[in-house]
Amino acid sequence: MLTGFENAGPRPAHKVQEVIRINQSVGREAVHSHLKPELFTGFDFREFVSTAKDHAEHLKNPEVGAKLQQSDLDTLSTEGNDVQIIITDGLSAEAVHHNVPDMIPVLMDGLASRNYSLGKPIVTHFGRVKLAECIADALDCNVAILLAGERPGGDALSSKSMSAYLVLKLKNETARQAAAIYSEHEKIRYEYTLITNIYEGGLPPIEGGSVVAEKVMEILENQAAGNRLEDLLKAKIA
Repeated sequence: MLTGFENAGPRPAHKVQEVIRINQSVGREAVHSHLKPELFTGFDFREFVSTAKDHAEHLKNPEVGAKLQQSDLDTLSTEGNDVQIIITDGLSAEAVHHNVPDMIPVLMDGLASRNYSLGKPIVTHFGRVKLAECIADALDCNVAILLAGERPGGDALSSKSMSAYLVLKLKNETARQAAAIYSEHEKIRYEYTLITNIYEGGLPPIEGGSVVAEKVMEILENQAAGNRLEDLLKAKIA
């Protein structure tokens, strides 16, 4: 018998079933929650929509969440900033609601303190991870930070868990060639660093803002992300 998973004959005990049902209910609610930009009162942002026609299509088809609808995309042009922050629902808008208000001020202040240029944050409905590349291409930023809710799982608290995808656009040809050799992908255009479990039960959002800011600085200074960045940092220490 698993600890904390007492059974009553062939079935879990009643109290265990209650906890499971509560966790499942909270998780389902998080998956079907809709992004509420009105909760983001501490900073200015631009608001867009992906090519998903509705929330149901967004959940079923990651590809439609990877691009902005054309009317929104047409409003964007080259800005060339160091960093562009993108906030989207991903698979749990509730996670975004719980973490973004506390995280964004710390993140933006940390980057600004090192004089990195920041684009006005973008909030996008029905977005998925690859949306970062679409927006980075349109704005020609160096790094896109995409904040998105994770797929709920485990206990009820984990439905509030958010991830930060730090996406380096390989504009520097030397860096791009190094990335191509490292990844064995000749046409690579982006490298990713992922920071997960940003929520009160994991990496608290205020601390998460500092962690993400520091990692973005490392990415920009080394023109590398993901495993290639970590190997470069280890080599410097050695």
